[in-house]
Amino acid sequence: MFALTLSVLAAGARAQAREPAISTAIDTATISVGDPVTVTVRVRHAPDATVEWPDAIDLGSFELLELRPADPIPDDEPEMAQSGVELRVTAFELGVLALPSFDVEVVSASGERVTLATQGASIAVVSVGRDEGGALRDIKAPLEIPFGVLTLVPWVLGLLVLAAAGYWLYRRYRRRVKPEVVVPATPPRPAHEVAYESLTALEASALLEMGEIKTYHIRVSDIVRVYVAQRFGIDAMEMTTSELLSRLRADGMRSAIVADVRQVLERCDLVKFAKFRPDAAGCRDLGPLSRRLVDQTRLVEPAPAEPAEAHAA
Repeated sequence: MFALTLSVLAAGARAQAREPAISTAIDTATISVGDPVTVTVRVRHAPDATVEWPDAIDLGSFELLELRPADPIPDDEPEMAQSGVELRVTAFELGVLALPSFDVEVVSASGERVTLATQGASIAVVSVGRDEGGALRDIKAPLEIPFGVLTLVPWVLGLLVLAAAGYWLYRRYRRRVKPEVVVPATPPRPAHEVAYESLTALEASALLEMGEIKTYHIRVSDIVRVYVAQRFGIDAMEMTTSELLSRLRADGMRSAIVADVRQVLERCDLVKFAKFRPDAAGCRDLGPLSRRLVDQTRLVEPAPAEPAEAHAA
């Protein structure tokens, strides 16, 4: 009976050891403003299980610089494996800032899902330019440059060499006057071609897969603003969204076009300034919406006129 109890306890301990677990490690608890800090999240799971990381991670007051897989490490238990990611983040606010926790799902081979939450943390962000006591350092006096005759010799020799080289070049080339070549100016590319090309390149990039949601929305906003500036002669890059919409209405733009411009730019502004993090589908549909805007407003070149002989026939 005692041996049976021990075997049951041992089996329970092994089963508990094989349960998924998550750990969070931060390489430093104090950083200066703008300095990166690495947060490593590792999940311990069965070898045949998979780990599903969230598409968007709420970092609170921190900004994501890079998201990459963590270097694999062997597990102490041969029946377990470990998966992990490294997040390089930074902050531009002072004080003790909270790094929120986020959920990770472990899916077993049978389809069973287990949700794990990372451990939240606090990171102190301090200002630069202060001494150990926290006071601002004094401005250092300017350094004095020693002056003497030997200091001037290399400069004088250098000037003489440059003058001799310039005179030699002048004597060599003054009689070889080349005729002025007029290079025809290259006509600017149509605004819609530039916009299509930029949207295609952005959609082919891996910004969303790397979690660079804010950078993705900044580029969409810039593409639309550059297109509007080139197509309608409006300084869209220097205007706020509300100023640009008012200008389009004042220029007699159709209300449907103004609504499309408003939808694209306001969604980008939410991510750029309000730290809103949409899901992947909400990010990707900005491309087709921007293309529709270009399709509806692109400049259509007139068809070439038919020769007069064709009309006479």
